[in-house]
Amino acid sequence: MEEIVRAIEDSLEQFYIALNQLKKECENLRLENQRLEKENKWLREQLPGKPDSPFAHKEGQDALARLYYEGFHICHMQYGNLRTEGDCLFCISLLKK
Repeated sequence: MEEIVRAIEDSLEQFYIALNQLKKECENLRLENQRLEKENKWLREQLPGKPDSPFAHKEGQDALARLYYEGFHICHMQYGNLRTEGDCLFCISLLKK
């Protein structure tokens, strides 16, 4: 009987350890989400013109080009991440469209 109780206690202890790790990960994700929301808001404020204007596409392309030349990815796979290894073929293909 004591072995069963000890096994249950061990299982509960492992469960609480996993639960605490999950809570920490959730908090990290919440903080990352807040950071990304702030960054997204700032980036939207940097875009020239209104999205419904006839020049919005050109201005959007200019904004993407500016981001790329400032050292950020603009491709869908790594958008917003810093470019650390030189030019990205996916980003360049977007700039040429």
